[in-house]
Amino acid sequence: MNRLIFIPVLTLVPMLALGHHSRAEYDFNVVTELQGEILNVTWRNPHIRLTLMTEDVDGSETIWRLEAQDVNSLNRRGVYGNLINVGDIVRVAGNLSTRRANAMGITNLLLPNGTEISISGNPAPRWSTERIGFEQTTAAQALAAAGEGRGLFRVWMSDGPGGFPAQLPLTAAARAARAARDPANDPTAQCLASGMPAAMRVSPPHPIDLTDLGDSIVLRVELFDIVRTIHMDSETDAAEQPATALGYSVGHWDGSTLVVRTTRVNWPYFDHFGMISQSDAAEMTERFTVSDDGDRLVYELTVTDPVTFTQPVSGRWVLVWRPDLVVERYECVVAG
Repeated sequence: MNRLIFIPVLTLVPMLALGHHSRAEYDFNVVTELQGEILNVTWRNPHIRLTLMTEDVDGSETIWRLEAQDVNSLNRRGVYGNLINVGDIVRVAGNLSTRRANAMGITNLLLPNGTEISISGNPAPRWSTERIGFEQTTAAQALAAAGEGRGLFRVWMSDGPGGFPAQLPLTAAARAARAARDPANDPTAQCLASGMPAAMRVSPPHPIDLTDLGDSIVLRVELFDIVRTIHMDSETDAAEQPATALGYSVGHWDGSTLVVRTTRVNWPYFDHFGMISQSDAAEMTERFTVSDDGDRLVYELTVTDPVTFTQPVSGRWVLVWRPDLVVERYECVVAG
């Protein structure tokens, strides 16, 4: 049997924006390297999972559970499941879990043929000049190759930071509920698609698109295959509609800005990690405004919920037209 080694590398690195699920369990201050044999490959959403066996210098063997990015993101950068196979001797780098023994979120993987893969986030290469996944099409490159846009009804993806304030004005009841929650009970880890407002996951690397159907607008979010219908028929009484996780959304035009009001939401969480509660009194107002040059979309979302917040909370994101992308199927599968 090949001798396999465990290599700790104490390297201070800044926290990376690695994805759309909670990555709080990983210690991003220290990068660890492992070398070992791939025992299992699970290539599906919400995260790629690998099982790695290492052999220490004393001959003892350790089984590691490794987590990488999602299938859609890796496919877009040219990283496909047939690159990594059971029996491969590989080297990986990443961040150890602070909650689970022998678990690690990985960013870099070195294949037996000497090719290095960027397998999560945007890491710097570590070992090889033969690389896959480190070069990605930027928004500027995609726009430079495209012609003139077509208003709101296109594919968009976030191009930078955005969101709600870090410190939310929680009521006493909401603070108590958050303190009682277990961060390990992340609904998305069970492939539960979030309801509003968490359904509007506009952070990269996953796009959204909007389609005009006349009396309605269909908005698709790639993460968890969410499809929203925005009703442009103002005569419908939203209060008479059944409550659902996505609620009932009614839109109108304020000049060239699409304004959407959503009520009748019965999703119990404000955030997609399931840490902040939400009541059925919650209401959301969204504004979608395309820039004058047609390349950017300003998305604003305000949530009012007197049970959860002492005042309305608002978030703002800037998205970029991505003519090089399409919204693909996500097809999340619960890990076995």
